[in-house]
Amino acid sequence: MAVAAASVLMVAGCSSSSGGKEGDKPGEKPRSAGERQAQEYRDAAKKDRAKMLEVAVAYQKADGLHDGEAACRLMTEAGRHGSDASLESCVKFYMPLKPDARESEEKSSYSVTGDPVEVPPIGDHQAGTGVMVTRQYLLEGRTKYYRTALRMVKVRGAWLVDQEEEIYDSEMKHSSPVFSALMRSH
Repeated sequence: MAVAAASVLMVAGCSSSSGGKEGDKPGEKPRSAGERQAQEYRDAAKKDRAKMLEVAVAYQKADGLHDGEAACRLMTEAGRHGSDASLESCVKFYMPLKPDARESEEKSSYSVTGDPVEVPPIGDHQAGTGVMVTRQYLLEGRTKYYRTALRMVKVRGAWLVDQEEEIYDSEMKHSSPVFSALMRSH
């Protein structure tokens, strides 16, 4: 009897302990190592893209609030404002907002609009990924929108802003307003 019970337990305990990750759900085929690796790559790419978009929005908020310390740390040396590419010069470039302007800016909301686009190098700016960040705010009781194109580049594993351009209303008619704004000649 003990042998029979042990046999039943052994047979019942033969299911995979992968928790459904290896295709052990009913009707699901086991995934190959290549398929798992491809999925891991896609997951990593999604996380990387999310981080890039997070940095773009954080930069735009800091820039709008004239928080030079935060904004300048999210920029490449080539992208920094000020008399030179130093962090100190960039921070000094940002003038503090007046209290009423700061209060208005704090009520603004920021979001990424559209899909990121690849942009080639131009002038002092390296190739990167263009992103549109839209600021929504109230002015005299009316909702307004301000769109900015940001050139995002990866420097030593971190996403940074390398270029910032206003997106003109006329560029919104282009197939890629972000590309158009970031490729304007200066």
